Amino acid sequence: MHKLFMHLINTLMKTYTALIKATVNGNMRAVPTQIRALNPTDARWLLQAIYGFHSLVSPPTEVAESEAISEIIRPKTPEQLRLDNLKAAKDRANDALKSERDRQSKQRAVKTLSTINMNSTHSALS
Repeated sequence: MHKLFMHLINTLMKTYTALIKATVNGNMRAVPTQIRALNPTDARWLLQAIYGFHSLVSPPTEVAESEAISEIIRPKTPEQLRLDNLKAAKDRANDALKSERDRQSKQRAVKTLSTINMNSTHSALS
């Protein structure tokens, strides 16, 4: 009886994927999530019940069975998370350094232009 029931469920249910808002390492991200349901409306209700009403970023779309996620993604170890955080901090520091250099370069250019404009107005007045 159990095998027959599971076979019926697996033939009637379809796999749907949707984007869910989730906080990952302190950052808000859209995470693709898969769920099995009879139709897209049921998939939407299930996702909202599990993750919260406002967490659904995109509507559920049916996935071909060949594209369904068949393996569970293992969570990262604390060491891997630390390395990821350090790499992200390095990237943020590099971006901040580049933007500061750009800001200072623009400031020097504006100062040079204002000096040129002042010299041209003084020579025009003479």
